[in-house]
Amino acid sequence: MNKRVLARAGAFAGSVMLAAGLVVGVSAPAQAASLGEVSLSQTSGSVTDTPIFASATTAACPTGYGENANLRIGRPGGPYSNLAVALGGGGYDQAPITINPNRSFSTAIGGAPAAGEWWVVMECYSLTEGRNADEFRTSITVTGNTWRVPVAENTTTSLAVSPASPVSQGTEVTLTATVAPAAATGTVEFRRGSSVLGTAPVTNGTATFATTALPVGTFALSAAFTPADATAFKPSASTATSFQITAAQGAITAPVEIIADVEAGAFSLAVASPTATLTGGTVGGTATGALPTATVTDLRGTNVGWDLTGQLEDFTLGADTIASSKLSWNPSAAKTSGSGAVTAGAAADLGDTRTLCSAAPNASAGTFTCGAGLRLSIPDDVAPGEYSATLTLTLA
Repeated sequence: MNKRVLARAGAFAGSVMLAAGLVVGVSAPAQAASLGEVSLSQTSGSVTDTPIFASATTAACPTGYGENANLRIGRPGGPYSNLAVALGGGGYDQAPITINPNRSFSTAIGGAPAAGEWWVVMECYSLTEGRNADEFRTSITVTGNTWRVPVAENTTTSLAVSPASPVSQGTEVTLTATVAPAAATGTVEFRRGSSVLGTAPVTNGTATFATTALPVGTFALSAAFTPADATAFKPSASTATSFQITAAQGAITAPVEIIADVEAGAFSLAVASPTATLTGGTVGGTATGALPTATVTDLRGTNVGWDLTGQLEDFTLGADTIASSKLSWNPSAAKTSGSGAVTAGAAADLGDTRTLCSAAPNASAGTFTCGAGLRLSIPDDVAPGEYSATLTLTLA
C-alpha cells in the first residue's frame, strides 16, 4: 500500500497528506499521547514519603524538545503538579533522562490525594516551541495512604467435575472452577473442547456451572478465568479434564462421520484512508497528525506471524528537500477479533524502515488495527511551500 505524504512549511499553518487514491484529512489528536513509560525506582510507597520515590527515568525527549524536562504528577490528562525542580541546560533529547524528586506526593498536590488513578509524567520543552504536546507517563493507583504502580497478580484456575466420568446422557454434570487467590473477581468460561458451555461469576474464589446437555462421547472439559480488573489480576485457565458421556440405557446409537473442508482465508492490508493531514507546520517548527488506520487480516490458518513496516522517502519541493528522518511516528495497535495478539512498533523517526505493528508466530490469527501519531520537524532553513513524499507500508 502506498501513501503519499504532502507537507506545507509555510509561514502560517501547514499540512501533510498521505495519498493513494482517496483524500481525507486526519487531524492530530487533541489529548496528549504517550511518548513511553516513566520508569520509577520503586513500585509502591506512602503518599507522605519524602521524596515520593528516589528517581524517575525516561527515554530521550523528542528531537528539538530537549531544552528542559520536568517531572510532574496529577490526574489523567492533568492538571499536573511538580514533583521536582525542572531540569535545564539542554541536551535532554540526546540521551535517557533521570530526575530525582524532592517532595512527597501530598506536598506536590497540596493535600492528601484522592483514591483512584493518577499519572506520573515527564514533560519535554523546546526553547522556541514550548512544551511538547505529548508526554512520557506511568499510571499509579492510590488506595488510602498508599500509591502503587498497578502490577497484575498471577492467578490459577482448577476444575472439578461431578459426578465422576463416565455418566449416561442426560445426567446433570456440575463443573466447579476454583480461582486463586480468592480475592480475584471476574467470570469463568466453561468449555467443552473449543465450544463454550456457559459462564459463571467468581464468588469467594469459586464459580459453578451445571448442565444436562452434554452429548454422547469423550471430550475435554476446561475452565478459563477472566478478571474483572485486568490491572490487579491476570487471566488463567485450568488443565483439560477428560470426560465421557455414554448413551442412555436402551438407546441405539449410530456414528456419522462429519467432514469439513476448510480453506485458507484472507491475508490482507487495508487502510481506512490513503490520505492524512499534518497541521501547524511552520519553517523551523513542527507539523503533527495521524496515520490513517491500517487493518491487517490474517485468516490463513498458518499462524506464522507477520510484520507491518513503513518506509518513507525524503520530502521534496522542486530541488528543496526535507529528510525522511525528520518525520517520526508513535505507533499504536489493537485487536479487533481473533485468537492472536498484536504489538505496536517502537516510537522512531522514519529515516529507515520501521515496524508499525507485528504479530508473533503462534499468535497472529485474527483482525487487527494499527495506527500512529505523526510529527514532522521542519528545518529552519527550508523554503516554505508544499512538500511531498511517499510512505510505503509493507505487510509480510
